[in-house]
Amino acid sequence: MRCIVRVPPDLWREAAQHLLASPSERMAYLLARASRWDDPWRGPTTDLLVRRALLVPDAALLTQSPTRIEVDPAFTREILRACYETGMSLIDVHTHPFSSGPVWFSGHDEANMQVTHDEFATMMPDEPVAAAASLVLGPGGLAEAWCPGPGDVPEPLDVVTLTGVPLADEWGCAA
Repeated sequence: MRCIVRVPPDLWREAAQHLLASPSERMAYLLARASRWDDPWRGPTTDLLVRRALLVPDAALLTQSPTRIEVDPAFTREILRACYETGMSLIDVHTHPFSSGPVWFSGHDEANMQVTHDEFATMMPDEPVAAAASLVLGPGGLAEAWCPGPGDVPEPLDVVTLTGVPLADEWGCAA
């Protein structure tokens, strides 16, 4: 199954400015409306259209450094409750401000992603469609992943676009 994420350009710029404005890691949650459809050429596709960016304030972080971030579980719990009540998908975005070249998920990021994506998939009702994804943003690029379902291994997103403009073009890197 493929997965694409579409983000309105103004929303992305606001989130990216917040995320990259600090030498320490920062975080945001993107809430998206999901749909699933069968692309006759590429197969089943999950489409995440971002509707809202929730910028995590530094005050909601239990730990924040240039190489580590931890969000207060109470803050995240409220975000998850909102996703459940509105049927929205969740895309967590955090930064790697120390990376001047290509960006990738750390081993800690990958382990955390597996747990949080599984918990999200298990928590959400079957309808409406909902999915979890993760992005890591750095001055030199973007890394992305999602889990198609509970217990699945995270895999790269197929496309991340600014509603028509691939982020790879916007950031000058492969997405």
